Amino acid sequence: MAPAGTPSEPETASNAPFAPYVSRVGTRLTTVYATSWTYAPGDTADGDGGPGHPAGPSGLLKLGRLAAFYEQHADQLPRVLLRERLDPTTVICDRWSASAEATSITTATLWYLTAPSGQILLALTLDVDAPLIACIPLLEDLYYADLACDGVGLEQLAASKVGATTPGLLQERHQLVFRASPTPADVPSADTVQRVIYRADLPARPEHSSICLPDELNRRPTTTGALGPYASLLTGHQDYVENAAFLSVVQAVASAARLREIQVLADSYTRHFRNRSDGGARPHERRTLLEHITDALGHLELELGYSVETPADLATLIPSLRPTAYHTALYEAMGVTERAAKISRGLSRLANSAAAELTSIQSAEQRSADRRRVRTVAAVTFVTTVTATLGLLFAFFGVNSSEVDAHRSMFDHTYTPVYALIASVLVLAFALYATLQAVDRAALRRDRTPLPTWHGTHRLLAHELGGSILNGTPVTTSLPPLTDPRPAPSPTPSPPPARQSAER
Repeated sequence: MAPAGTPSEPETASNAPFAPYVSRVGTRLTTVYATSWTYAPGDTADGDGGPGHPAGPSGLLKLGRLAAFYEQHADQLPRVLLRERLDPTTVICDRWSASAEATSITTATLWYLTAPSGQILLALTLDVDAPLIACIPLLEDLYYADLACDGVGLEQLAASKVGATTPGLLQERHQLVFRASPTPADVPSADTVQRVIYRADLPARPEHSSICLPDELNRRPTTTGALGPYASLLTGHQDYVENAAFLSVVQAVASAARLREIQVLADSYTRHFRNRSDGGARPHERRTLLEHITDALGHLELELGYSVETPADLATLIPSLRPTAYHTALYEAMGVTERAAKISRGLSRLANSAAAELTSIQSAEQRSADRRRVRTVAAVTFVTTVTATLGLLFAFFGVNSSEVDAHRSMFDHTYTPVYALIASVLVLAFALYATLQAVDRAALRRDRTPLPTWHGTHRLLAHELGGSILNGTPVTTSLPPLTDPRPAPSPTPSPPPARQSAER
């Protein structure tokens, strides 16, 4: 291994890379746009992959040795719905002019792609015969879609191809700038990098910049990789690195658009939750609203994980340093990772608040049910007591015996023992009820007595982990003294007792 600080050996036939570095003349500009359209199999125009079936990226993009991995995980990566060649001579921009800049657009390609979440994205690629600085006005036009092809705006052109009735370009978009740099002298300077990424041909102070420079993309002396929130510049890399970066941008733009939609819905549900009317609303109405919010939060949490957090990890699917380094840096530069964590915490807090409110409603409904049950039991008990008493009385007077005189009134004092017996039975029933109630209250007081923590936590841990619990008896056995390996010093002879007495 070469010592630290020694530059790499020059490239020769023996150590040439498997995939050659790009050697195109000019600059390639690719702008990826998020749309509000969603892909449903069979509902879109025929793409290169067949009617209603998107094509895998390896069939249309040079991915080198990574093509097998992209095809293996095709359901987790973007796919191509349609690739359309445009006439570059009909492309008209608002700010940039080919005649004014002494440049020209050589090729123009419009891509229709779909993310794993079903979102449709557009990508416009232009090959321009111009240096980097001269492309800044064109980058500005591409970012805001201020261009037309054959007299038709980009948004209307894309809507007609996918069968949409209304334009649907969203605010999320990212630009890629590719260029060859065969020698270190062709590598753009730091000032050129910041001018291209910020789309402003103005000087800037380098200490105040949000441009990210991944190590793996800048490891070679002839390669450059710089990322900003809205544009990326890659020079001197191989085709598979550029195409992998293109697919990463498609995923990141789709994730950013979905993240914004999730945030908008989460804010809407938060306002509904805060503005709910608990005073005049019935528990059933409150429960219905909270169940609707909770169900929606579950869908948002799942969509956040599937469309935003999972696509942020490319290293699990593609074992390559530069594509995965760019993918991770892109999500961080666009702020998708940080914002996803904040929105996830917001969803969790809203879900916890809704769950607490549902618990409160359940408690109120339980108290209402208990009161209703008490009223029902009281009414049934009253009816049962009256009917049982009358049943006993009428049963006595209905017997055919000498104790019942048909010529006496039922209220005659002769029947006092009978009424006394019935009253005694009722009194004994109430006494039995009072006794059982007292027993229940005593048991409830015993149950409410707090137990030491070790009765719950320690006993559970001991049972699960195989530990032991002492019964609380203090340890009174004296411990043996510590032994000192050093020899003990010889004791000092004490003075004779008589002399000590004299001294005292």
